[in-house]
Amino acid sequence: MYDVIIIGAGASGLMAAAAAASKGARVALLEHKDDIGKKILATGNGRCNFTNTDMSVNKFHGSKALIKNGLSQFNYSDTICFFKELGIPAYDNAGYIYPNSRQAASVVAAFRMELMRLHVDVKTGINITDIKPADDRTGYCIQTDKGSFKSKRLIIACGLTASPKLGSDGSLFRQIEALGHHIQKPLPALCGFSCDGLNFKKITGVRCDATVASVIDGQMTEQNTGELQLADYGISGIPVFQISSLMSRALDKGQMVEVIIDFLPAFSDDKLNGYIKDRIITTTDNRSLNEMLNGLLNNKLLLELIHKSGVSPDKKGRLLTDDDCKSLTRSIKHTAVSVKKPRGAEFAQVCAGGICTKEIDVRTLESKIHPGLYFCGELLDVDGICGGYNLQWAWTSGYIAGEMQ
Repeated sequence: MYDVIIIGAGASGLMAAAAAASKGARVALLEHKDDIGKKILATGNGRCNFTNTDMSVNKFHGSKALIKNGLSQFNYSDTICFFKELGIPAYDNAGYIYPNSRQAASVVAAFRMELMRLHVDVKTGINITDIKPADDRTGYCIQTDKGSFKSKRLIIACGLTASPKLGSDGSLFRQIEALGHHIQKPLPALCGFSCDGLNFKKITGVRCDATVASVIDGQMTEQNTGELQLADYGISGIPVFQISSLMSRALDKGQMVEVIIDFLPAFSDDKLNGYIKDRIITTTDNRSLNEMLNGLLNNKLLLELIHKSGVSPDKKGRLLTDDDCKSLTRSIKHTAVSVKKPRGAEFAQVCAGGICTKEIDVRTLESKIHPGLYFCGELLDVDGICGGYNLQWAWTSGYIAGEMQ
């Protein structure tokens, strides 16, 4: 018999275990992978951007009530202090906070040592087969392939379906739903998208600074600037990730989704149009359009955008008309691609969706159906943009669920 059992040893589960044990609870942490913190190790390209000093509600999607209540109880400053106490000093890179070691492994090692210090019973390689409230309603019985466990409180931190190889594979959904809870459909977020509108096979592998703007049913919703990655299936990269959540939700509803791409955000339309005309004037030999604009963009991308403009890349620069210049400017600055679907959950860093918020107390994260049952982390209907926000939500929700006695 334990005071608290936590299912899932990802970021939120580890924080919940530490918070509960620090209050004196006897805690067991159950993880079906062979080790703890698998997804933490993959964050921030292995460097673990574990929070951000620009922490506001508009950095997240999902239940605003959950987000507001959570951040009011455990914010980025609390996270920095927590890790400092574990021997992980913060490195601040323009508000993006990393461990000073720049190693995600340092964070996992710190948790491992803290759970040992707090005498948390960590069990890995264990699969949950059933979850039931105890007959006397004083706790929970958890059946596993390695025996049965009982606890007064149960915290489920199993994640959704993003990066299933690292542990979040949806294998616990059946047991959660058997308890009477409903899971809003998990949708890939922080992911790339399959698109039409460019010959992506010809420009695959190209990376460039660009501004991307999502347009849902004709209305512009979000935009972001950064390094765009072009792949054979469509678009990816950080700026796409930052606008991904709303696009995934819209596609799931059957809405029409486009992305408008500005491949030269450093140029205004007038500046680019003027640049093209200047090249016409200053290029005195008989160069083609493609040759005349060499160096403006990656050559593969430039050629594709010229084709999209309707102007022949072989047309001599001196023969270009004002309309040709405007068409080229529109193609480079305002290319629209039709978004068909997000890449699968196996390619997503997080998922949108999760436990129906109406079924939990947004202040404590306790189930309204079963007293003593709590949810935290990605399993809740909250997902953030890139930059430490999803890990902050894991620390926040894990701490709240764990410290409730």
